[in-house]
Amino acid sequence: MLNAARAGRDILRAGGMALDAAVEAVRLMEDDELFNAGFGSVLNSDGRVEMDAAVMVCRKASPADRCGLKSLEAGAVANLTVVRNPIRLARAIMQASPHVMLAGPGAERFGKALGIEQWDPEALVSDRARDRFARTFGTRAKPASHGTVGAVALDRAGALAAATSTGGISGKLPGRVGDSAIIGAGTFAGQYGAAAATGMGEAIIKFTLCRDAIGALRRLDPQTAAERAIRNLGRVCGAEAGIIIVDRSGRFGIAHNAAAMEVAYGTSANPVRHARLKPILAAAR
Repeated sequence: MLNAARAGRDILRAGGMALDAAVEAVRLMEDDELFNAGFGSVLNSDGRVEMDAAVMVCRKASPADRCGLKSLEAGAVANLTVVRNPIRLARAIMQASPHVMLAGPGAERFGKALGIEQWDPEALVSDRARDRFARTFGTRAKPASHGTVGAVALDRAGALAAATSTGGISGKLPGRVGDSAIIGAGTFAGQYGAAAATGMGEAIIKFTLCRDAIGALRRLDPQTAAERAIRNLGRVCGAEAGIIIVDRSGRFGIAHNAAAMEVAYGTSANPVRHARLKPILAAAR
């Protein structure tokens, strides 16, 4: 996590774009089997990897862009089985197609045409994921619930970016799509800030968690907005989740109500730090 955050920070320090920083941080976590994303993703009930990812950017709107939509770009993918770095394909959809989301074989075919590397599905199953699957379905133990990698960034030009990637829920039904691929739910960048979430995807989708949190930045600081969003989700849905936020002033907001959540954060002027956060409020059971 520290390596991923430092890579993103170094891009920003060199004057790079928030989009590049967020995508690179997520890509590095996708390549590490310790994370439930890319190589290392958990397996569905058929014993296969199915991955989701999304990226969103908000640039400073011009005076002519009254509604702000021209300053927003987004791309997402769902149900990928042969792409090691889903975040790269999500970015490609944003930049090289007229669409926001592609799923399954159609998304993979689009990526292949752009030169995004395709892998044998078995090569994307890590030993750790295979062992976890065998333990879960061999002993009828409760599957691991969820997990997502995400990054948010603000660059010198004032652009905000959010990126997320996940293998979803261990033992999920084939074809299930979680919040990470849903713009506004697990991923969002807007006029006031950018957010990425992790947790119980179905609840996050219903609550449009990230969009709700960013909307609150009109009157709240990022930390208060993050805590408010998580408390409301827990109160209304009884669900566990975590959220990271950066606002247009470069202030952070981080909150969760799960058993554990770890983050790494920093600025171009300060070192990257790692933290294991305590939950602000236990979700209802």
